[in-house]
Amino acid sequence: MRKTQKRRRGFVLILVLVVVAIATLACFTFMRSMLNAKDDSQISIRRFQARMCAESGLQAVRLFVAQPRQVRLDMGGDWENDMFYARNVIPNAAASQRGNFTLIAPSLGSSGGYEGIRFGLQNESAKLNLNTLAQLDAMASSGDLGAAAGGGDDASGDALSSLASSMTSSVSSDLSSQMLMALPGMTIEVADAILDFIDADDEMREYGAEFDDYYGTLQTPYRPPNGPLTSIEQLLLVRGVTPQLLFGFDQDRNGVLDDQEMQQMNMVAPMGTGESIEGVPPPLGWAAYMTLHSMEKNVTRNGEVRININSDDLETLYADLTSVLGDENLASFMIAFRHFGKAGGDGSSPLVTLASMAAEESDPGGALGSQIDALGALAGGGQNANQQTQPWSSDLLAGIDMTQSGSVKFNQVLDVFGATVTIQQGNNQIVYESPLMGTPGELALLTPLLMDNLTTVDADAIPGRVNIMQCPAEVMRGIPGLADEIVDQILQAREDGSESETRFYETWLAVEGYLTIDQMRAILPLVTCGGDVYKAQIVGYLEGNAAGSSRIEAIVSGAGEVPMIQFYRRLTHLGRGADIATLGQRFDATFAGAGM
Repeated sequence: MRKTQKRRRGFVLILVLVVVAIATLACFTFMRSMLNAKDDSQISIRRFQARMCAESGLQAVRLFVAQPRQVRLDMGGDWENDMFYARNVIPNAAASQRGNFTLIAPSLGSSGGYEGIRFGLQNESAKLNLNTLAQLDAMASSGDLGAAAGGGDDASGDALSSLASSMTSSVSSDLSSQMLMALPGMTIEVADAILDFIDADDEMREYGAEFDDYYGTLQTPYRPPNGPLTSIEQLLLVRGVTPQLLFGFDQDRNGVLDDQEMQQMNMVAPMGTGESIEGVPPPLGWAAYMTLHSMEKNVTRNGEVRININSDDLETLYADLTSVLGDENLASFMIAFRHFGKAGGDGSSPLVTLASMAAEESDPGGALGSQIDALGALAGGGQNANQQTQPWSSDLLAGIDMTQSGSVKFNQVLDVFGATVTIQQGNNQIVYESPLMGTPGELALLTPLLMDNLTTVDADAIPGRVNIMQCPAEVMRGIPGLADEIVDQILQAREDGSESETRFYETWLAVEGYLTIDQMRAILPLVTCGGDVYKAQIVGYLEGNAAGSSRIEAIVSGAGEVPMIQFYRRLTHLGRGADIATLGQRFDATFAGAGM
């Protein structure tokens, strides 16, 4: 019995040891799980803080875009701005708890080549708006082009309109394709397929694709939208468009090509980024040159409402013009124009001139260009033998009924240069000349005043025009009528650092002599020097914690009364996008505070 008792006592001791070991392991496991939970919680908190830093950056962009154009320029502009670099949101002496945001954007040089990154916004007006290309084609094919050239309601005017439409439709219908073909690596097959994808008809272009001919024959058929796109990614549904063509070699979508991405690009295009090879995408793909959202607010640089010179209330219009222009003679002539006016220039439609420029660019001295030029001269007509030309005087306004709205509309502000007003007096028609004849001095002195304060439409915003001060060379070369030598001159002029007021408006091309005033009239509907819609890629990050980062991409429109976020997506799953050294460290953040 003593031996049995001893054995039992030893068994209890072993049992106690096992229980203690199990309890210890349980405690250790519990402690480890608590530590892991703490680490997970800290990581979640840091990621949340980083996301809030990024969201703060987005709200900073909205605040910036809400400002008038001149105020944005005074704040540092949108291209490279310190207010978008390493802005502190969470001040703290410890780097691991200090949170900032930085806006990164791809830097494309004036020639369109890849040049790394910058700290700023991407002006969507510096890109080619795909949704406006179909409208350009529709205008050419609908006959509006010919009607604009005819300028009359009689039989001869109708015949002239028909002739104009037949002569220019072949050129004008290719304008959209020409603008796409200027992009690096673009092919005519893909360009026509894109245009067929977004135009309103089911008629296939020469190299294009429609439902009956292609999309309906696929294993999983689908219909093209035949209308405006809602995202750039929809282009991946277009025949011939691949992810690499659309987004290039930038796999993490940060606007920066790292060593691995550069090696991949050099394997495909050994010549580097300076040479366009058909079928080979540019470094950042076609998406870097395309947009769906470009738009500019129809207000002055200081955010004031512009005067619509096509307003029906001529009495109020005259008072407004006199106040803004400070010239009764010019104001009264513009009122008279609304009754009896004829736009300046050769008398042809700006679109006819545009077609002529495009024809001359593609086939210098060709027969089509000569025909269109002759058409413009015919549309302008000659002066009647009974007509007398005299300078305009504001006293003549007394004979004009300003209670009537007027039957003549301004097509654009530049119509006033070289315009005429024809008034019947007895058996004679007296032609009064505009106070502005379009001399270089007048253009330099008055275009800033006219372009800033006047408009021809009631629209709150104007969509789709290309910013010639910021767009890459490839986009500019696609603008119809701009020959390569003119584009080279414009690109060189952009880099001279000029702060002339005329450079705020697209008419500086005529002011500085790169285009004639008639050529400027032709491309005016396509170009601008403004833009109020911006793309922002915002990185929120904690300086001393690799896990504490968040990246978002958004498109913010300031074209309305309140800045609106038109597009938003998170890119955190693709990585931070840049290292901390590039994004910026703020060792003074504790003292700098979190304000903008």
